[in-house]
Amino acid sequence: MLTLQGTYQVAPNKRLTILAEPQGTHAQMPLLRDDAQALRAACEVGDGRCEVQVQTQHGPMRGTLVEKRPRKFSLWQFEGHLGFLPREDRA
Repeated sequence: MLTLQGTYQVAPNKRLTILAEPQGTHAQMPLLRDDAQALRAACEVGDGRCEVQVQTQHGPMRGTLVEKRPRKFSLWQFEGHLGFLPREDRA
């Protein structure tokens, strides 16, 4: 399981989308770049999907992200649904 270093915003349906090639400047850009590189490496080993744990606005969550390769006008992205950690895994 890959633990991402950044803090991410999940949608109300617990869906997370990470654009691996962000536009503009932002304080978390180095973290996002490092997380994107780690996601690409993990997804290569996992046939396009990988188990992750991330920090969100609701606290730590985990789930499976699927790699979406770029098409003509889209960016490289990872998306999937997350769930809350089981009680015994919360620290």
